Amino acid sequence: MEKAMVRLCLECGKPLKKAKRIDSKFCDEECRNDYFNALKYQESAEIKKIQNTLKSNRRILKNLLGNNREVIMEKAILIKLGFNFDYHTHHVISKTKRNEFIFSFNYGYHQMDNNKYKIVKSFT
Repeated sequence: MEKAMVRLCLECGKPLKKAKRIDSKFCDEECRNDYFNALKYQESAEIKKIQNTLKSNRRILKNLLGNNREVIMEKAILIKLGFNFDYHTHHVISKTKRNEFIFSFNYGYHQMDNNKYKIVKSFT
């Protein structure tokens, strides 16, 4: 005689006693909703962290640039202000000198010699 394998709820871990379907994964709607809400929360938290970093980078570049067309800034100052070089929205190659500018939304920077960066507002 074969023993039936007891399946467990993916959310709470309790045995599925009153499963309506053979492929049921949750003991009830509450567990199903809790499971998928937890998955959405994790993804939302990751995206929120990235968005906050991008916004912070933009704010730092904007404040340093002020009303100037461009400004040269040392890397140490950017780091001290909390700038995170790992996150950016896009990059653009300038038409004139073929330099790469890395952007956080509409504010960008170009790495120069001696750990200095040229900060600019979008070319458009």
